[in-house]
Amino acid sequence: MRRIRLPVAILIVWLFFFYNLERLNKHINFTTAAYIMVPAVVVIIVLVPSLIRVNLWVLLVTPILIFSVLEIGAATDVWGNAILLTLTEICAIAITAILARWVSIGVNEFEIAVINMTIGRGNERRTRQGEIYQEVQRARIHQRPLSLMALKADETSVNIAIDRIVREAQQAMVKQYALGGVSKTLVQELPDYNIVARRNDHLLVLLPEATPEQLPAIIEQLQNAVSRQVGISIKVGTASLPEDATTFESLLEKAVRDMEAQPTLARWPQRPTTSPVLDNASLQEHPNGHDSR
Repeated sequence: MRRIRLPVAILIVWLFFFYNLERLNKHINFTTAAYIMVPAVVVIIVLVPSLIRVNLWVLLVTPILIFSVLEIGAATDVWGNAILLTLTEICAIAITAILARWVSIGVNEFEIAVINMTIGRGNERRTRQGEIYQEVQRARIHQRPLSLMALKADETSVNIAIDRIVREAQQAMVKQYALGGVSKTLVQELPDYNIVARRNDHLLVLLPEATPEQLPAIIEQLQNAVSRQVGISIKVGTASLPEDATTFESLLEKAVRDMEAQPTLARWPQRPTTSPVLDNASLQEHPNGHDSR
């Protein structure tokens, strides 16, 4: 929220200063075109989200050119004796455009966060689960080890006091936010060839070439990272191929069942926090992210 509040506050202060600048200096007398362009720039940039992807220089030059045309059309002395005033108005329009773009970026990020928390990204989830299915087939065909983890935020560790009327809605948003934080942490902690996918209210993590013996160290490192970066604990269930199952559906069922069976605030037996598995010192990665066999 600070990314929205700060630019909005600065923009309000700037507009207040601009429209009262004539009171501070009697020699300044802004033209009608300047008074029109400044609020017009704010409204257009804030109401058209796609403009944040436009190059900043284009966003600055365009309103300045329009302002110059309006000045010339009004038969105003733009480059004569009033050149200093004209340059001041151009600078004011440029500053306004920069601040309005800053506000628009903050609003856009907030909208994306709300969409991710309340709706999620169904298409992306289905795509990543398809990759998991392909990895399971690859490991089964080439007789390579593979492990699947199902995990979710421990709801009892998310202690937030909320009003009874909005409790259910807020709890749903908090769970989605926590799950998003866990997902981001997993992506940062795991090597690129591992797959993190979202399924319903939990995450799936596919670990190609990971054996059951390597899982405790991996889980310990992920639990520590999530606790440190997100501030919550996670429940983790695992399944390995071919020890526990030989199909994606069976692996998924076993991992989810183990995850749900984990007690509240459960932690894996303490292991060293450094994980040679995640450092990938002993794994050979193929250029396309798969085993070369």
